Amino acid sequence: MNVQRTDRFSMAELTERTGVPASTVHHYVRRGLLPPPLRVSAKHFLHGPEHVDSLRVIRHLRRRQRLPLARIAEMLPEILADGAEGFEAPVPDDDEPRTSTVAERILDVAIEAFGQHSYGEVSIADLCSGANVAKGTFYRHFDSKGQVFVRAADKVVLQSLARFREALEQGPQPPDPQAAGTACAAALRPGLPVLLELAKRAMLNEPNYVNEARAAFRMLVAEMGDILRPGDADNRALAGMVILDAIAQVFRGLVGGSGDPAVAGS
Repeated sequence: MNVQRTDRFSMAELTERTGVPASTVHHYVRRGLLPPPLRVSAKHFLHGPEHVDSLRVIRHLRRRQRLPLARIAEMLPEILADGAEGFEAPVPDDDEPRTSTVAERILDVAIEAFGQHSYGEVSIADLCSGANVAKGTFYRHFDSKGQVFVRAADKVVLQSLARFREALEQGPQPPDPQAAGTACAAALRPGLPVLLELAKRAMLNEPNYVNEARAAFRMLVAEMGDILRPGDADNRALAGMVILDAIAQVFRGLVGGSGDPAVAGS
């Protein structure tokens, strides 16, 4: 008789506890970053605390230190052996407000605000109002508007990668360049204004933005290349071409050409 361990839970609960989408969890398992879940039937798998701990560390290293998955894979076993207590807690599984959820709410408001207005047009008061927090609460999580903007751009990169990965997983494998470009355009389009604002500030050599932009775009290219051709030495060059084609599609749509239909029809 098989007895299920009480500390095991479904994918739905894992995503609720950590805030990591199921498609990303599957990708991490395939990459060897997460152990395979416990299989209890043909379509039923259970996860455990080890998955939560691993996702906690991965999320911290990607968001705070902007490390690519290849580097995280090298570091993860040693970090987990020492314990993951020092890393960010995952999204709480209850309705009580916590630090992480407040910061995430501010970042979500920032992504929307910086996506619709230039950096100079958005104030800390706007962000506080949109997130329904006091300025004191804001400053407990962020030092400045600039820090929020950079963190928002980082989150846009991660969201774009998740959308791109999910789109390709639903299509034929391996994806052809045209399909990859279309998927990339759809993945980048929601957050593209934020990324372009980051690039603009870096090109103007504004302090603190050159290195931030370089790190964000290097992560985008490295991770997208790994999604397209895992382990291929030339995958970054391919990712760069796909990203350029995707941006061209978006801009062709803006001028009424044959680019991104979602943009052209808006």
